Amino acid sequence: MTIPYAMIDNGLDSSIISENIAKHLGLKIDRKKVHRLNGVASKSHSLGTVDSVPVTIEDGKNRDTIPDEFSVVFTEYDDNGKELSLFILGTQWQYQAGWESLVKGEFRVS
Repeated sequence: MTIPYAMIDNGLDSSIISENIAKHLGLKIDRKKVHRLNGVASKSHSLGTVDSVPVTIEDGKNRDTIPDEFSVVFTEYDDNGKELSLFILGTQWQYQAGWESLVKGEFRVS
């Protein structure tokens, strides 16, 4: 499955995917391993966790596959009933990927 866009969240401890993606990929959700999710305006719990999901990123020249554990959340729907997919890479994945601003602890705006 190709997901052309993913959100990177440097304030998120763990990575998150929606249940529809986990099902589409045939991932087994460990419903006993539930995480509490705290946001700016809400608190909730994950449905469970999927372990060691390989995430491959590439830019046309370079390619790297980095596995991560994902918290699974309920699939939301738009006003027309179409599924909305959620794929967020948290700081643990970013560290493994060697994302420079996290590894060096430097965040710059230009």
